[in-house]
Amino acid sequence: MAVAGFPATALAEKTQKQVASQLEELDARLFEAAFESCQIDIVSGLISDNIEFYHDRDGLSYTGHEAFIADVARDCETGSAGGKRVLVPGSISTHMIGEFGAMQMGVHEFHQIMPDGESIPRERGSFIHLWERKNSAPSGWQISRIISYDHEGVEPG
Repeated sequence: MAVAGFPATALAEKTQKQVASQLEELDARLFEAAFESCQIDIVSGLISDNIEFYHDRDGLSYTGHEAFIADVARDCETGSAGGKRVLVPGSISTHMIGEFGAMQMGVHEFHQIMPDGESIPRERGSFIHLWERKNSAPSGWQISRIISYDHEGVEPG
């Protein structure tokens, strides 16, 4: 990976790979906690107080931690969170943003879980997550910006 014409050092490449791996794990933990296990404390710890969430259908959807977490909790309580998010294999990439953090981009599907346990894809979309290094966060990272776009229905195959 090169930045502004300068080759990356072996240490920088190692750090990039370590961060990418860690953020992929945190990404999986976030979506599992929000959609499947409804562990609001985990979601809360991974979302910054100053979160901004942009959605291609709704525009600026959230501008703070409290409202975002309240909606996730409500979806869990009403059962509307009962789906599954599946990352499209090979779609995720992570790019360092100086000492601030990292940008993670990828494609994911949202699945409906049927009574027999079958997982059926219903929607596909792309995302950008801006992860901020935060010493005060349980994981050392929090998402401060989310851009969710290119949503389209998926025909079951």
